[in-house]
Amino acid sequence: MKVKICGVCTPEDAMKCAEAGADAVGMLLARSPRRITVEQARAIAKTLPPAVRPVIVMMPSTVGEAVDAAHAIRPGAIQLQGDEPPEMVSEIKKALPGTCIVKAVHVGEGREMEKALEYEKVADAILLDTASPNRGGSGAIHDWAISKRIVAAVKKPVILAGGLNPKNVASAVREVRPYAVDVASGVEGEGRAKDIRLVTAFIENAKEASDGHQ
Repeated sequence: MKVKICGVCTPEDAMKCAEAGADAVGMLLARSPRRITVEQARAIAKTLPPAVRPVIVMMPSTVGEAVDAAHAIRPGAIQLQGDEPPEMVSEIKKALPGTCIVKAVHVGEGREMEKALEYEKVADAILLDTASPNRGGSGAIHDWAISKRIVAAVKKPVILAGGLNPKNVASAVREVRPYAVDVASGVEGEGRAKDIRLVTAFIENAKEASDGHQ
């Protein structure tokens, strides 16, 4: 079971997450209260130890926008969080060999299975998030039964996001059986800073729940 802590805004928070056992750290370049600049994301990516993957979360309007950000930050992965069509995802992947491309599917909008199977052909992994006006970060869970069916049908790794926190992540892992889980608001304290106690509990609960089936 892999765990990604998303919406990290400072190198200090990134290192806290790494020390707590996070496998990946997400930085938001898309519209969000947690949005940071390319320069801030680059500083965070440089701070992380080699075992922790830096992920940039974007809703690029063009292929070039994604490629330029990747060249500037050098992330291990790009998470495409908007309505990028499969053709665009494919072009980004071709332009960035060696960079993992994760495509978000927003559960609650309809056609989730169809979209996941379509994006599976062009992305390296699928992320299932809760549908919301801002395309993520709502803090709301979705119907995990839909996510469970997608995990069973898709051959690529599937990451579960949307409203997860230390209290519900174990149930989510046992029901959905995802490759990884992703959390942002569920491990935050005041001022969007990550609460290391919540981060540690989230990681421990997710990994314990996955023992025996991952």
